[in-house]
Amino acid sequence: MRQRSTPIGWPRRDPRHYRFAMPNAVWEYKLKPVEFVIFSCLCYHCASGALTSEMIAADVHMTASTAKKYLDSLMTKKLVSEDGTLTFKREDTNFFTLPNEVFLLQLLPSAFLVYAYLLLIEDRRTHTCHPSYNTISAATGVSKNTAMKSIGTLLEMGLITAEPSSYFDKRGMKWKGNNLYTILPVRAAMDAFNQRQLRQLE
Repeated sequence: MRQRSTPIGWPRRDPRHYRFAMPNAVWEYKLKPVEFVIFSCLCYHCASGALTSEMIAADVHMTASTAKKYLDSLMTKKLVSEDGTLTFKREDTNFFTLPNEVFLLQLLPSAFLVYAYLLLIEDRRTHTCHPSYNTISAATGVSKNTAMKSIGTLLEMGLITAEPSSYFDKRGMKWKGNNLYTILPVRAAMDAFNQRQLRQLE
């Protein structure tokens, strides 16, 4: 039985070891949230070969039958080959990255998808972005209401912060602008998640 790498535990944070690559082109396929989560899981394990539905299900916290259903859907869309491996090649596309720990936080698929979109568009120097809810909805394919709920989940989990902004039009009138989101280090969110889990056990 093949051994699977542990996404947390090393003392130092090296992005090359703690983040995995996602192709920018994945957004062109307008994947459903569950499809996106499964595709992300395959990207995380891309060096390990094909995964079974049971392996995927364990990683993304769903039933094996659900994992198989959406894995088949990814095959139909030609993102995954019949043997369960990814079809894209690294040299053929651009990438953004996700932290390995994202699978341990047990995010709802819609929140996972919105989080990934924020990471896609963030300013790499400041780790900020300021899309509107309509923009998030259009890019991810979720409803505006779901986008708002997903942002709320990410705030609650400590993955992002949000600051209100405003602007003045040509007539000098002040209007409410989009939120300014800051992507926070995932380790803090992971620590908070583990503490919540321990409190529940107690």
